[in-house]
Amino acid sequence: MIRTLLAVGMVLGLFIGVAAYLVAATDRAVERRPQVTALAPLGARPRTLRAVQVTQVVLPLGVGLVLAVVAGKAAESSYLVTGGGAVFWDGAGVPLLLACAAGVVVVAALGALPLPGRRIDPELIRRD
Repeated sequence: MIRTLLAVGMVLGLFIGVAAYLVAATDRAVERRPQVTALAPLGARPRTLRAVQVTQVVLPLGVGLVLAVVAGKAAESSYLVTGGGAVFWDGAGVPLLLACAAGVVVVAALGALPLPGRRIDPELIRRD
């Protein structure tokens, strides 16, 4: 019963997290649209704008995930040491943890890629 509730909670957390990410990515794209439109007449290439946007998302996220993994493993190790266990470092879950972190970075990078169309809307430039 408890495993089933835990599994249901994890699936619901996944759905809520994905929905929150989609809303945030859409909101970020709408906020960024006037700025990108204003840079287009200045000669900024779409490839450069995409690279900058992906870097702005992936760099802090990657650093944060690396720090979170290191802090989590340090907390786990201290818990195992203070609990009197014989194992001080459990590395069995590290590859899966790193694969999940890399997956999160890839999804975030893909979410940062979309740009508005090539058509320059004068209203977006006026608003900015």
